Parts: sequence; C-alpha cells; structure tokens
Amino acid sequence: MAYTPDRGDIVHLQFDPASGQEMKGPHFGLVVSAKAFNSRGLAMICPISQGAAASARTYGTVVTLMGSGTDTQGAVHCHQLKSLDWRGRKAKFKEAVPATIMDDVAARIEAILFE
Repeated sequence: MAYTPDRGDIVHLQFDPASGQEMKGPHFGLVVSAKAFNSRGLAMICPISQGAAASARTYGTVVTLMGSGTDTQGAVHCHQLKSLDWRGRKAKFKEAVPATIMDDVAARIEAILFE
C-alpha cells in the first residue's frame, strides 16, 4: 500500500516555488492535517528549519524539536503553514513526532488563526 501522510508525520519534500520570507528548497515539514484529508493529494504542512528567526521566537510561532526524542532537529514554523501537493512534491516519510509536540503545534496554529 502506498504511503499517505498522517497528522504528526515529519516528511521531506520540496517547498519551491516560494517567495519573500517563505522557506525555499527541500526541507523537512510537519504534517498537521488528518490522513483522510491528505488522501485527496493535498496536506497542510509546517516547514521545519535548523533555526528560527528572532521575530518568530518573539511572537511564539515556532515549536522546537530539540529534546523531543525525534531524530529530526530544528524548529517547526507554525506561521508558515501551507497546503501542498505532497504527491507532486514527492514527500518521503521520515518519522512521527510525539503527541506533545503535535499538541503544541496545533495550539500555536489555533492562536494564529483565531486569536
């Protein structure tokens, strides 16, 4: 059976095309949408970088993976949530994050969208 990304999966994929302050090139990303949604070919994904901009830290829009037990290290950029064609971008599964990380990411996205 072919892989379909699920909420909490870290995947490696291409973020281009991008512009301005958006992350460019191949990166890891955290899938935040449910597998049922993702099965249609799109997934909501937050990029992961090896560092987070000072402004992002100030506004509390990143979640660190340091000390989470994942092999992937860096920061999940909740403020750069994107709907991406994961098939077209050839997403490859790396690992899943602990539920505590996913809960933190979901809370920050909720704050961005609804507060």
